[in-house]
Amino acid sequence: MLKAPKVAAAKVQIGAFDASKLTISQFAANGVLTNPGISIFGESLQFGVVRAGVTIGIPQAIPGVTLPFSLEVSGIAQYFGVLNIFGVVNQFGLKTAFGGNIKNGFSFKNSVDAKNAINIGNGPIIFNGLLSANGGIKTPIIIAEIVKGTVSVSAPIGNFPIMNGIASGNKVLPFDIPHWKQKGKRIRHICVEGPEAGIYIRGRLKDSNVIQLPEYWDGLVDYDSITVQLQPIGERHYHLNVMEIDNEKIVVKEADDKPFECFYHIWVARWIDPRNHDEKLHIVYDGESPAEYPGKSENFLVGGWDYDRRDTQWSNE
Repeated sequence: MLKAPKVAAAKVQIGAFDASKLTISQFAANGVLTNPGISIFGESLQFGVVRAGVTIGIPQAIPGVTLPFSLEVSGIAQYFGVLNIFGVVNQFGLKTAFGGNIKNGFSFKNSVDAKNAINIGNGPIIFNGLLSANGGIKTPIIIAEIVKGTVSVSAPIGNFPIMNGIASGNKVLPFDIPHWKQKGKRIRHICVEGPEAGIYIRGRLKDSNVIQLPEYWDGLVDYDSITVQLQPIGERHYHLNVMEIDNEKIVVKEADDKPFECFYHIWVARWIDPRNHDEKLHIVYDGESPAEYPGKSENFLVGGWDYDRRDTQWSNE
């Protein structure tokens, strides 16, 4: 045993002679401590089993002085192999990673997170603040209680995506639905305001007395709700009558069998759900916001609603 208050040496070697370090020029200038066995620094005594070749423990506390770090490295530190960290990691500065980063636990970020590459996630992502996407968001499904701005959406009903459209806060909304009978085709209409899901066609009759109805109406609309308005063209007085209505056409006749020309408007109500004709539109209902609609809200796209305040954009007081 060697016991001395102070020892100054160019090299302190513990254990067997190690000739491999003799060629290192730094020995003479800075000094080197070599130990091919176990080294324990600080108050980190392990009982029963050795866990590491080098163990660094808590330094001794000095009364009235802040406890120093167990290990401090100034400069660049390199690790070759696996680095296991059990505890908290505090990072003050930039972190650059040139490889994969696999996380199997929580990750909390309280500052800016800038990414210039693809971010792939196979699990839920929860944001407790505002999510701003300057390049847009493309996804087959969006589930949200609050939507602000213009969003292209697809609202499926069961396995049949009956309604697609644009939720933009306007009263007049386009909607796009699959063709009810022909796979691979779609139908786009512009909605108008009214107490029903109304569909219309309009046009001009000339050299014919038959108005052909759209074939895609079959199965989509309630034919019993059809109404027809006729407006004769010209100075002569015509007495026009609707003589026949079926799923394909409307036949118009002039009472005196005179040749005629006219404009027409035909309106019909579309089923709220073509598979369930008992589903009705609740025109007036109790509530403070569209979220309290008593029917199936998933069958509708709601416009004219300030999603930020969850209130109408005008005052009713």
